[in-house]
Amino acid sequence: MKKTIIAMAVAATTSFGAQALEIHKPDAAFLEQVGAVGITQDNWEQENESLTYQQAYKFTHYVKMHTGDYVWNLGETKQLLDLDKLTGNDYDGEYPLSTIIPFRLKMEALVVLKDGELVHEQYWNGMHKAKTHLEMSAGKSYTGILLSTFVAEGRVNMKDQLTKYLPELKGTGWDGATVEQVADMRSGIEVIKTPGLMVDERQSETQDWNGPSRYDYKNIIEVAQSLGQRSDVKRGEAFEYLCMNTEMLAMLMERLEGKRYVEILEERLFKPMGAEYDAEMMTNRNGEAVASGGHHVTARDGAKLMDLLMNDGKNRKGEQVVSKKFIDELIEGNDEVKSAWQHDGFSALLADAWYKDQIRVLNVDGRRFIAFVGVSGQVTVGEPATKTVIKTFGAQDQMQHPRTVAMTFLDVMPTLLKAVDDIK
Repeated sequence: MKKTIIAMAVAATTSFGAQALEIHKPDAAFLEQVGAVGITQDNWEQENESLTYQQAYKFTHYVKMHTGDYVWNLGETKQLLDLDKLTGNDYDGEYPLSTIIPFRLKMEALVVLKDGELVHEQYWNGMHKAKTHLEMSAGKSYTGILLSTFVAEGRVNMKDQLTKYLPELKGTGWDGATVEQVADMRSGIEVIKTPGLMVDERQSETQDWNGPSRYDYKNIIEVAQSLGQRSDVKRGEAFEYLCMNTEMLAMLMERLEGKRYVEILEERLFKPMGAEYDAEMMTNRNGEAVASGGHHVTARDGAKLMDLLMNDGKNRKGEQVVSKKFIDELIEGNDEVKSAWQHDGFSALLADAWYKDQIRVLNVDGRRFIAFVGVSGQVTVGEPATKTVIKTFGAQDQMQHPRTVAMTFLDVMPTLLKAVDDIK
C-alpha cells in the first residue's frame, strides 16, 4: 500500500510539470533526410558526430527554453587571439592552434570572455553564433549549479540523505547516500554499463535517447530503483562518473518545485544569465529531461553560465543568481573530493584536481580553473583569478579519449588562458 501511495505521488508530480510544457516530437522530415545517408535514431551518437551534434535534439523529443526580458548581448564578433601564432602539441608534433582546435580536436566553436567582455569568437563546420550545439555531459554542471540555488534558499541540505527528497529510493542502492555524495559522483551506486556505451542502456532507453524504448520503465526513477550499491569501496570514498547521479538531482528539484527540470532551469539560470538565443533540451516522450547531457545552447550562451561563476555569482546587470559561498567552496575543494578523485582513471593524467557539485576543478601549470566537460570536446573553462571564460563545442569521434583530454586540458586551455593574459 505504501509503495502504491508513493507511486501515485510521483505520477501526480510528473503530470503537473508536463502540462506546462510543449513537447516536440522527433523531426520526421529530418530523420528521413539523414536516413538517406545511413544516420538513424539508433546510431546518431556513434556515427557522424560532426553532423549530428549541431542538431541532435531532432532525433529525440525535446522542449524549447526561451530567453527572458534580460538579454546580455555580447556584441559584435571579435578575434583578438591569433590562432596561427599560438601552438599546441599532438602525438606527432607541434602545430598552430588554427590546426589543433578545429582539425585535431574537432572543435566547432570557440568563444572567449575576459571580465565579461568578448575577446574572441570563431566557428567551423557550419556553426555560427545563433546555432545551438549539444553540450553532452557539460550539461551536468548546469544541474549542479541549479541545485545550488535551492541550497542557497535553504530548501536542500547537502548533508541530507537523498531519500529524504526521493523516498521511493529507500531500500535501494541509494539508501544512505547524501545529496552531497550524489552531486560529487561519490554515491557508491553500482551501474553496470552496457558494452560500448557509457551508461546502462536501460537509462538511455527510458530517456528515448535512441528512439522508442524496448523496456517497460515508466520513468528514470524506476530505473534508479533497480540499482544496487558497490561492494568494492565505501560509499563516499570513490569518484565514479555516472549519469544516473545527475538524473537523481534533477528529480529532487522537480519534486521540490512541482515543475519539470527544463522549466526550473529556464527560470533560475537560463533567463537570469541573459541568454541571447532560445535553446533546446532533449527529453523523453513525457517531457522528462536528459539532465545529464541533453542541453543544446549556443556557444555565446554557454559561456555566460561560466561567467556567472567568474563574477561571484552575479549576472552582468548585478543580480545575484548563484551563491558566492557555493563558488568559493567549489574552487577550494575539500579532503573528500580530492581523495575521491584519485580513484578515477584520469587522475593518472592529472592528480591535482577534483570533482565537486557536478563540476571539475583542475590545477595545471600553476593555474586553477573550473571546467564543465562534455564527453566529445564540449568544454567550458573558467579561471577565477583572471575572470577568463573559454567555451568550445567539440564533435570528437572517440568519446573521452585520453589523447584529446590531455591535449585540451594540459596544453590548449593553459595556452589560451596565457594568450588572454597578454591581450592589451
